[in-house]
Amino acid sequence: MTPTLIKRLHRDERGFLSPIILYMTIALALMIVWILNTGQMIYDKQRTQDTADAAALVHADWEARYLNIMAMNNVASSQATVVMATSVAFQLTTAELALRSTAILAKLAQYSFTEGFGPASLLPPMPPMPYCPGWQKVPIVGGIIYGACLAFQGVRAIGATKALAYTVKAQLDYDPWGLIEKSSDIIDAMNDLNDYLVESFPQRVGNEALHLVRLNKSDHVVFHPPCESCNDAGEGAGGNLPVDRDGINPASAYAEMCLAMANGTQGQDPLLMRGEFAKRGFPDGKGPLTAGGVDGSHIRDWVNHESGIDDALVDFYIFYEAFGPAYLSKIPFKAIIEQFGDLSWWQELLLDGSFFVAEEFFGIEFGVVNPFQLPIDVPPRYSDKQTKDENDFTRKFDTIWNGVCSPAGAAISMAGALPVISFPKPYWLKGRIPFNFTPFGGEQLDDYQTLAIVSRAPRARLQIRIFKDKTPSAYALAQSWVHNYTAFDLYTQDWLASLAPATLADDTSEVSNTIKQSPAADSFTGLTRVFDQGGANAWAAVNTH
Repeated sequence: MTPTLIKRLHRDERGFLSPIILYMTIALALMIVWILNTGQMIYDKQRTQDTADAAALVHADWEARYLNIMAMNNVASSQATVVMATSVAFQLTTAELALRSTAILAKLAQYSFTEGFGPASLLPPMPPMPYCPGWQKVPIVGGIIYGACLAFQGVRAIGATKALAYTVKAQLDYDPWGLIEKSSDIIDAMNDLNDYLVESFPQRVGNEALHLVRLNKSDHVVFHPPCESCNDAGEGAGGNLPVDRDGINPASAYAEMCLAMANGTQGQDPLLMRGEFAKRGFPDGKGPLTAGGVDGSHIRDWVNHESGIDDALVDFYIFYEAFGPAYLSKIPFKAIIEQFGDLSWWQELLLDGSFFVAEEFFGIEFGVVNPFQLPIDVPPRYSDKQTKDENDFTRKFDTIWNGVCSPAGAAISMAGALPVISFPKPYWLKGRIPFNFTPFGGEQLDDYQTLAIVSRAPRARLQIRIFKDKTPSAYALAQSWVHNYTAFDLYTQDWLASLAPATLADDTSEVSNTIKQSPAADSFTGLTRVFDQGGANAWAAVNTH
């Protein structure tokens, strides 16, 4: 029976595939688990990399946005500075003109209503002549002379009255003192806003990036280079804005502001076709100082003509030079001729010589004879000539502007605001050589790039013990770049953000130190341990399976 049973069993092939199918089923299950786990790890790493890219772009986007806001603030602050300087010059000019006019009217009132004798009426040795009321004591003709004297005082008052009326109207129409206060407030506001941008940037970027990381199912983020002053910024704090006021940089920034106000935006490449980008900031080659008028003229000249101060000063100058203290005066003719342009030294000499020859040899007297004692000299008369293009206002503006854009102005800016007016306090772009305002005065490739490093702990899988990373977390990095190819300054609102090759990761020791200083350093211990071991292929030992 036994041999027969054995033979029968050998002939019976039922169920012989069951063990094979069992082993294949186990192998297939293991393969499915391996595929699922591998897919999960790839997904984790890809999602971590996506998060790092997004975090790097968040940093760069906010940095570009803040730099553009600072550029906009600087443009507004520069324009306010020009308005303030112009308003100060206009206020001083009209105030002085009003003072001169008031002094003249007061002097004329003295001549008209004061008893007694004044100084000599004509050239010495003529005796003193009485003021207008004194003529009433002369019988018969005294009243006539007194009336003529009062009428002459009225004529003399025309120029001062017109000038005084102009100054009152100018205050009502333009309110220069109000413009000074508003401009100062704008400058203060722009200074405060720029300071807030610099101070709030690390924490703002850190909060935004950390929120994005958590939203994308990752854990922590660290930015390199680190923030230099982020004691209270917390985890994920972004690096500082690439601006500062250290050392000599404030003076450089102030000089750059004056250059921008005078010459506008300077393109990085003289052959660069700016196109629409010229609208983002100052016009190319034109700042608020040189493009202030509707016709593109200098703001000083535009205000000079538009406000009418040029005519007021010229009229005042000619009128009271004609009735100056010399009594026999050649000045009116000379003053009138001056309105047609500057006289050279030889033209001045020729004019004076002609008057001298005409008077001495031909008895022809040029000028106005003053028959009354009216020795008005100071303050009504301007010692400098007043023309439509060069007068007291233009000279005051130039003096004030030279003070604003000077080492003294920069010193006031760094020291703080004056009691009445404020000065801009611009920042200097990092990486630029101080007082180098050429387009290539800075290194944009290094100083405006940031490395974002993100960690993501492994999530639950089918069999985490069998299939797991060599490091406790998944890590990813990405590098962003902020650049401005239109003009490398803080006055052109064309700062852009983009991703860049992660060159900052090559220096593993620096990256490791940055991570260790972060509040989230514990989640990066696997990464820093590999970095601290050093070697050119440190990153190759991370995120491998």
